[in-house]
Parts: sequence; structure tokens; C-alpha cells
Amino acid sequence: MRAVFQAIAAREPGAVLHCGDITDSGTPEQIALYQSTVPAGLAERIRYTPGNHEVRWDVAAKENYHRAFGASPQSFEVAGVHIVALDPTILLQEPGHFGTELLDWLERDLRRVRRGTPIVVFQHHPVGDTWFYADDQDRFLEIVERHDVRVIFAGHVHAEAVRPMNGLVEVTLKAVKDAPHYYWAERTYDEAGQPRLEITRVDLLAGGETRTTVVVTVALAGEGPGAPVEPSQVKVDDAGTTFAVTAAFGRTTPVAVRAQVLPETGYSGNIVTPYTELARTGHRWQVTLDASALPPGEHQVRLRAVDADGAWWDTVRTVRRSGSGPRVAWEIGLDGPVQGALGSSGDLVVAGSTAGEVTALSVRHGRAKRRWTVRTGAVHREPVVTPDGSTVVVPGADHSVTALDAGTGRCRWRVRTDEPVLSTPLPTRIDDADVVLVAAGTTLLALESRTGRERWRAPLGGFAAGRPACDGTRVYVGTGDARVHAYDARTGMPLWSFTTRATTDPNTALLYGAWDDRTVVVPGGPVVVSSVSATWGLDPATGAARWSVAGSSMYAGPRLVSVGGAPALLLIQERGATQLVDAFTGAAKWQTQLGFPVFNSGAVVDEGTAWVLGVNSQLGALDLTTGRLDRLVRLGTGYSFATPVLAGGQIVTADLAGRVRGVDID
Repeated sequence: MRAVFQAIAAREPGAVLHCGDITDSGTPEQIALYQSTVPAGLAERIRYTPGNHEVRWDVAAKENYHRAFGASPQSFEVAGVHIVALDPTILLQEPGHFGTELLDWLERDLRRVRRGTPIVVFQHHPVGDTWFYADDQDRFLEIVERHDVRVIFAGHVHAEAVRPMNGLVEVTLKAVKDAPHYYWAERTYDEAGQPRLEITRVDLLAGGETRTTVVVTVALAGEGPGAPVEPSQVKVDDAGTTFAVTAAFGRTTPVAVRAQVLPETGYSGNIVTPYTELARTGHRWQVTLDASALPPGEHQVRLRAVDADGAWWDTVRTVRRSGSGPRVAWEIGLDGPVQGALGSSGDLVVAGSTAGEVTALSVRHGRAKRRWTVRTGAVHREPVVTPDGSTVVVPGADHSVTALDAGTGRCRWRVRTDEPVLSTPLPTRIDDADVVLVAAGTTLLALESRTGRERWRAPLGGFAAGRPACDGTRVYVGTGDARVHAYDARTGMPLWSFTTRATTDPNTALLYGAWDDRTVVVPGGPVVVSSVSATWGLDPATGAARWSVAGSSMYAGPRLVSVGGAPALLLIQERGATQLVDAFTGAAKWQTQLGFPVFNSGAVVDEGTAWVLGVNSQLGALDLTTGRLDRLVRLGTGYSFATPVLAGGQIVTADLAGRVRGVDID
């Protein structure tokens, strides 16, 4: 990195754009180490956007990033080019979501750009084509298509690729961590005097030599790539077992027109799905796509028109496939994404958004009614209703824990914390007293439920974003030091710790430890904890492992259920592999594959059925006796990280678009 920055500084660029993953996990120490590689005089020219490594394990809720690297998003001009830095990253998650607030900001910013000024966007996650990182990337592309955006620079994938599409060129970049190189973008002119942006890769070789490779040259005037074949009309209709696709074009006839159903089981990656060619009849192009294997609900179809020069224009349409089974009965929107699980008690459902809106709903007779709405700090985990149904405890990324009256939303108390609260609170009883346990960054707090008064605090070995557990005698919590810790419930004194990954590297411990563990206490049995590699049943008194099951079940969280009158654990892995195990021995009762990924969303249990919500908004009924999955439906096309709840005889879900839905399951 030092060599790369020295080479850049010697060329005195107007601006340096950093596409994120500046550090491994965004700690102040890593930020300081990075900053030490930047030569004097260059720092003020570097503009940043965060990567998932700045937000995935961020104990400070992105505060360290903004303090070190400035505002996000931002825009500025260099050499007659308007440059926009976008931040679609999601705190505590790997993929991206632009969201309404960011897209509204982008639209306002682009609208102010002087006519004739070319625009360059840089961000961490690539969009379009086979990239499936941001669930609302199509809304983003619809906005930039309406303005003179010429280039999108993106990182994340550690690979160089050029995609000429939708009037612009997207360039993904190789990672500096793999080899010393940088990309140089220079405004030049062609033989006709038209402006262009020449993008080259400069590799630093041994001995001080350099090798320059032209990656792409992008015209900064005239029509962008693929623009001539933008369709004048695209229509997709549900035809039972197929989707009927028709398209029409204006002055330019494409050399090929193709369509595909976007994968509803892929997540956060490069996902290649085959296209089907459309047949031309006069001025119209038509095809039918097989939809027989798709569940009822919302799906997306992409149509691609290819120009003679190989550039293309993609258009995405949403289509609802009909069918029997669960159906959405109502929908209510919140301001901002709902990322954390839903809280519930009886017919009360509480949702919190990352925009700081907390809304309580009464779900009765198949309908939902807003009971109250209040504003707090950003909520990234579950607002929890106390067992007596009187209080809602809300974790706040603004360094707070807030207790609200469940009936009115009135604030009962609010506690300021040293660090952001990015974990789920646990209401419990200790010595006949009602207590709320919550991890505030790297500190475990025990607060009195009635007043918020602090009973005790204990330093955690690392960052905790999951949920602690308590059996009245001990408190258990997984942390980012690759350990699970036990504390005395009355005093907070440490009792034992269990290592989930043997390592001396604190960064490895954080990335692969139990930082997002939702701990479970089996009555009369073990304490169950998870990391990204395994789930363990631990002796509550000593922390010794009684059993272990391989697989990454941390994000969905172990779910304690009763099957045939015996306690069992439902373990759902992030890519859909699922099993039911004996809660006392870890022995498998059955194994199955859901067919869709599950991250944080997890399951809610209704007698002998676990209703599992996938990250791509699939909802299915899993029979806890047999492991059979049926009654599958797709509720939407966005990411769902919120664990659903059961209220008023309905399953209630939420997603990153801020939509809370009630689903009839009978």
C-alpha cells in the first residue's frame, strides 16, 4: 500500500477514489495503520466510500469510519467530471441496500449537475449483470439511467471486469491486497475532439518498473453503451406455469433479445443464470419462461437487449405468480429498513427501523392497526417486549437503551451507553427482580426493568451483536474474541469462557467468532452457542463442551423447540442446510435442505411447524417431526434479515424496504 500511494502521489492526481474495504474490520488501530501508508499531501485528495469490512463487525456503528474518512454519501467535481461517492453498505451485514433515503439523495444530487457534465459514481458493491449484492440495485440503475452517468467504479469482488450496459460502463477493480497496482482515469479527447475517460491499470513490478494496461476508454459525450437498444415497452405476465414476456423497440433493432427469471435463491454473490432468446414477430419480441418450479408470490424477470457492439440494456420487471398457500393479508410501511427481528407479545407486534422509527401494531382479526409510533436512535436489532407485555425495550445505535410503554409508546426511561447498542436486549429475572441484560458494544449491562438503573456492568472479551441468555444463576454471551463468556447473574463477575476458534489473531477471532450468537439455555440441559463454524452444547457450570455440530448456524440462531414432548434444537445454516438435533446430546433427528439462504431472519414456531423466513423473503412451513418443507411463498423481492413473529393467527414479517406484512397461513 505504501508503494502504491507513493506512485500515485508522484503523478499528482486531482482526486483519488477509494472503493472501500480500507481495513479488515474497521477498528481504530487498523484505520491508523492504513493512514500511516498515505504520503503527506495526498491524504486531502483521497475520497472514500466504505466497504463491508468497515461495517460488518463495526462496534462503533460506523462512527470510526466517518471520523476518519468523512461524510457518506458525498459528491464533488474534478476536471469537469461530477463524481459521486455512494454508500449502500449495511451495518452488520455483507451485501448492500441503497434504500429510499440514499436514492432520494442521489436523485437530488444528479438533478443539480450542469447539463453536459459527465458523471462518475464510485461505491463498494458492483451492480447489474451477474452481480447480486444490493437487493434494490434495479431502482438505483433506473435513477442513473435518467442522468449522464458514464462510469461506475466498484470493488468488493477482487476482480477486474468491464460491463458496458444501460448507457454506462461499470468497472470492477482488482484488490490491492493481492498485488501492488492502481487504476488511473484521465480525461482525454478523441480524433474528433470529443471528451473521453481513458482508464488504465498500472502494475508496480519488482525493481521499480511499471506496466500500464488500458482497461477501457469511455466516451463522455453522445449516447452511452446500450442506450440505442433501450426498449420502448417491456411486459411480463403470469400465465400459470410460465411467464409471458413481450418487448418492443424504437429506432434501433437489437441483434438479440434475451430474458431470464432472476434467481430467488441466490444471495450476495456472482450468480450466473441462463437466458432464453426471444423470437421476433414484426416489431415485437416474445418468449415464455418456465415458472413451474417457482413458489407463488413475487418474482423478477430481466430482459436484455444486445446492441451490435456487444453493449446491452437490461430492464427488470416484477411479476406475481399465482398459486395456493400463504398469502399477504396486509402491509404497512416504516420509514427506513427493518433490519432487526420483530418483537411481539400477544397481538402486539413491534418493529424498529434503521431510520429510528419504532412502530407498534395491534394484529387482530386478520388486520393490523398502528398503536403508536415514536422516534429513537437507529435500530439494528430486535425491540423486545418484556414478559408481562408492559414494556418495549429498544436497542439504539445512538448509544442508548430505551424503555417504552407498550400501550402508549411513552418513554419510561432511557439509558445512555458508552458504545452503540447493536444487540438484542434480554428481559429476565434475577433474584426475584426484573432485569434487562444487553450488550452495548464491548460491555454487558444489567439494568433494572422498572427504572433502567444499572445493577452491574461487565467488560466483554469482544464486540457482541447477538443476544445473551440467562438461567437466573449465570449470564451467557458470545463475543468477537472467539469466545463465549459466563458471568454471575447477581454480580457480573466472570465465571468461565469457552473458545469457539483457536487463534492468537484478534482480527480472525472477530471475523470468525461468536459475535452474532443468540445464546439458548436448555432447561436442565446445556447452554447452546454458535459461531460461523459450529454449534456447541456447553455445561452451564463449567463451560465444558458436551457436544458439537458442524456448520454455520449462528446467523439464523439455534431455536429451542419441543418435538414429541422432548426438547430439540432447530439448526438452520446460512445457505439452507437444516437439521433437528437432540437438545441434550446433539444427535441428529433429521436433516434437510431448504433450498434458500437464511441470514438472521430465522424461524418462528407454531406448535409442530417452524415457519422459516429466507433472506430473499421466502416463507415456508417446516414440519418439525419430518423435516418436510411445504406451503412455500415468496413475499417480496428484497432482503429480509428480521426474524418473523406469530400474532393474531398470522405470521408477521419485515424487510429492508421497511415493509411489515401480515401473512395468512391457514
